[in-house]
Amino acid sequence: MNIPQKTLSLFAGASLFFFSSLSALTTDPVGYVTQTVPAHDGTGATLSLHSLPLKPSTTFSGSTSDVTGAVLTVTGTDFSSGYPDLAAVDANSKPLYYVETSDGLRVDITSVGTSDLTLSEDVEAAIADVTSISIKKYWTLEDVFGAASSSDLSASSGITDVDKVLVADGSGSFEQYYIYQAPVFLGGGVSWAQVGEPTTVDKSTARIPEGTLLMVRVGSTTRAAFTFTNAGTVKLGADKSPVYQGINLVSFAYPVDTTLGTSGLQEAGLTAGSTVISADKVLVTENGSFKQYYLYEAPAFLGGGISWAEVGQPSSSDKSGDTLSGAVLVIRGDAGDINWTQSQPFTL
Repeated sequence: MNIPQKTLSLFAGASLFFFSSLSALTTDPVGYVTQTVPAHDGTGATLSLHSLPLKPSTTFSGSTSDVTGAVLTVTGTDFSSGYPDLAAVDANSKPLYYVETSDGLRVDITSVGTSDLTLSEDVEAAIADVTSISIKKYWTLEDVFGAASSSDLSASSGITDVDKVLVADGSGSFEQYYIYQAPVFLGGGVSWAQVGEPTTVDKSTARIPEGTLLMVRVGSTTRAAFTFTNAGTVKLGADKSPVYQGINLVSFAYPVDTTLGTSGLQEAGLTAGSTVISADKVLVTENGSFKQYYLYEAPAFLGGGISWAEVGQPSSSDKSGDTLSGAVLVIRGDAGDINWTQSQPFTL
């Protein structure tokens, strides 16, 4: 099949190249996005949020014949011999593969049987017995940034003057990674390491959940901007991203810009408040720093209503039209876990 390369005007503002057939699609379209990590001037911390909207190609697609608890059965498929890698884990013993349903629900795979997949949680109430599923792999640090020896990230023997990659751990906190430079008396060399873990443990296969990461460049050493490329398949159909109590790194699942007002974040159930303190916060990065938004709930004597506001700006200034380019950091209070449900924002 001859697949022409074209840059879609739909993706203006991002360095994205998209490949699709001119006829009906039988597989997910593919392309790549180039993103820039801003330069660090040697003072403070330079921050940048990044999403990975293009996903690894689908490893398996089919339909379940039964769902019982955390076990999915796909009759006629021999996972144990045909797909032995589905039970693989990353550098932190976390599953590397997940099941995704047509409505965007994603659940990790913990083990495989002959025709069974055991997931990380009970999904019987969420998935019908006969459901279309696909199986995909998480991106890893090495997938995105390359081997430690060839990465554009700075390397260091310590964590105070280095580039760090932060990903959410699913429990309201961060996992922090960097490229460790071993001293000469230990043989030298570089490797991916995790803050708080022994530097001898290679973390190159650590997964990046939700396809979202926070780059933090710290220390007195100045560093030039660099780019990295996310190549893969375009997400089609709906998506659901879990938002837990605490810190979350999540993103708009598609390689297009949206706005706060059209993103679906308000409809997901973020907590609004009459003050910044009482509301959930949505953070984006701009020029190496955070910009914070929240849902402002106006008091009754001012007419009531809920609108997007920016921290440090008048709450009466509606920010629903501000652009959201992929990744966000959400700070969720104790109102319970929610799903950020997203609809495909384009047609092919």
